[in-house]
Amino acid sequence: MKKFKYWARTPDGKEVKGSLNARDLNAVSEILHERGLVIVKVKDSFSLDMKRLTEVNIGGVPLKEKVVFMRQMATMVSAGLAITRALEIMEQQIENPLFRRVISNVKVDIESGKSLSDAFRAQQDIFDDVTLNLVEAGESSGKLDVVLVKLAIELEEKKSLNAKLKSALIYPMIMLLVIVAVVILLMFVLVPAMSDIYEEFNATLPWTTTVLINVSAFVTDYWWIIFMVLGVAVIGGKAYFDTPKGKRVMDKIVINIPIVKDVVTKMQVAQCTRILSLLLSSGLSIVRALELTANSLSNSLFRDVLLDAKDDVEKGGSLTLPMSRSQYYPLLVSSMIAVGEETGNLDVVLEKIAQYYKEEVDEATGNLSSILEPVFLVLMGVTIGFIAMAVYMPMFQLTEVMTQLTVWLV
Repeated sequence: MKKFKYWARTPDGKEVKGSLNARDLNAVSEILHERGLVIVKVKDSFSLDMKRLTEVNIGGVPLKEKVVFMRQMATMVSAGLAITRALEIMEQQIENPLFRRVISNVKVDIESGKSLSDAFRAQQDIFDDVTLNLVEAGESSGKLDVVLVKLAIELEEKKSLNAKLKSALIYPMIMLLVIVAVVILLMFVLVPAMSDIYEEFNATLPWTTTVLINVSAFVTDYWWIIFMVLGVAVIGGKAYFDTPKGKRVMDKIVINIPIVKDVVTKMQVAQCTRILSLLLSSGLSIVRALELTANSLSNSLFRDVLLDAKDDVEKGGSLTLPMSRSQYYPLLVSSMIAVGEETGNLDVVLEKIAQYYKEEVDEATGNLSSILEPVFLVLMGVTIGFIAMAVYMPMFQLTEVMTQLTVWLV
């Protein structure tokens, strides 16, 4: 038996605390429920709150966990199960310690009289604004199970998109690492050995070899300075690009890279139209939906277009005009939005746009690897070719000198 400390509330809202001996946390929960208490927190009095140490999770709650949670919650709620019971079941099934504690806190808040959206809102570091507003809309309309299914689909789409992008970048990243590894090996091993051999002959070296030897000497002698400069550059760059101004500069750089521009544009349009359609079909006003959609976009250039559109719509204008003025959203998007506004089926049209650009993103990410592969192959070929030329040209010269010397001696 272990001793546990607990904090709880009585049915009339009075806070109580105390301690009791029990087998585990589940046993404590059962005992307190039998006493008619609503649990706020339970802690092993001898554990120094070691449970929290197991909740350290870099990157937060994985997207996969949220997808499974939304799917199963939608199934249980649509089957008529009480939300508290559904949360209790999910709490027992979730493996991620941090997410399990979050769901436990949500359950406690609901038992104390809060709505699901308010309970989620207390965990804003886990649930974003789109999720919170959709859940609130689902509760207001009485279609919470439908909204949870839509949320699960949205999270699945996001997870699938991230997975495809990572998969497309794996091969180019491997190629880049190979190039870096080859260069480091040559600079620290091959070139210094070659330099010692050529010094013994005191021969005039080609400019390519001289450059390579000088670069290698600098790298081997001052590698610690290079690492320091790179470290400062990385830390300083991250600090700058984390600021709003720096983020905007990076977004402009990314959107102007020829190979990357097409993929980024399609990804942002697909996400924008998908989320906007989801919010509108759930009953949110177009002004609020535009604001939430804008804040969900990762690229500030696309986000600013939606925020400007929100201001125009708020003043009584249409969504089509500000979208058509944008240089970032394709003309197809504004044309289809105009059709949606004219027919009164904007959410349906946006869903069709999202589906179209989802297929475009699938194709673009699939082609990204094949597009970048020759670029990195050329880069590797040029790098290795330059080094090979710098290494072997002096050898050919020395061979000629030795041949001439042999002829002269004979």
